[in-house]
Amino acid sequence: MDALALTDRDTPAGSVRSAKACAKAGVRPLSGAEPAVAPPVPSPDARGDDESVRRDRRRTPVRGGAFIDESTPRVTFLARGGARGWADLCRLVSAAHTREGLPQPAREDSHADGLTVLLGPDSDVGRALAAGRPDRATRLLAPWREVYGDALRLETVWHGRRGTGPGSLRLAARTLGFAAEQGVRPVLSNAVRYADPGLGPVADVLDAARRLVPVDPAKGLDSGEAWLKDQGAMPGAAERIVEAAGFRRETALRLLEWTQATAAECLVDPEDDLGVGSVHFPEPHLVGSAPAR
Repeated sequence: MDALALTDRDTPAGSVRSAKACAKAGVRPLSGAEPAVAPPVPSPDARGDDESVRRDRRRTPVRGGAFIDESTPRVTFLARGGARGWADLCRLVSAAHTREGLPQPAREDSHADGLTVLLGPDSDVGRALAAGRPDRATRLLAPWREVYGDALRLETVWHGRRGTGPGSLRLAARTLGFAAEQGVRPVLSNAVRYADPGLGPVADVLDAARRLVPVDPAKGLDSGEAWLKDQGAMPGAAERIVEAAGFRRETALRLLEWTQATAAECLVDPEDDLGVGSVHFPEPHLVGSAPAR
């Protein structure tokens, strides 16, 4: 792969380390984050508590832990347009962390000009598709399309899971077909969580530690497919998804081309865009000081 995106949960804090590692490996870095969000300016239908597309809330963990509700949808934001995109990404994440309650990128703070948005299996749209509700997915897609326009993407992911949930072939195919119906460009990703095959159990342990609950096979363990697959493995995934969606085989090549084109739009220069290697002082007002006169 000639480009790699880092999209940590709720933060872009690992972007500098990622950019440095990419530079050593000759890979172009992309910076992003995967915050828990509500759809921007949701319609009345989107505000409803539709249990068919919400995950079951986790039970309160053992004594000493804090309740963590992971039912909130998550969306991937990628910085686009160099320094402008990086700044918009930082502002979006900062706004999400400083606002009480559910982060909700609305019109006034969406920073849409410098961001590309990927609506994947864990987004509100993806969950609606998993529940077999394309009508609801269409309603939920509308506010995202209105705010982000051509910068909106639908993300297909196949991790070899059964059923229609995240990582399943059926959901990946539904997402691809839905993208064609709605005129939104799809992209293919592997939603990478670990570098090498065989590390799925490590992801299960880390998930349980984050939620302060036991590892429970009945809840579904990691499928072992969320590793950093090479350029030879991803075309095979694209072909399977395209076949399941009922499209011609040539569509797999277009899916890969659309993915590469999206990556090219979101490349970040570590020195010019992130300021790696330079000294930067915070603006005076951010540390409680007035500018010198």
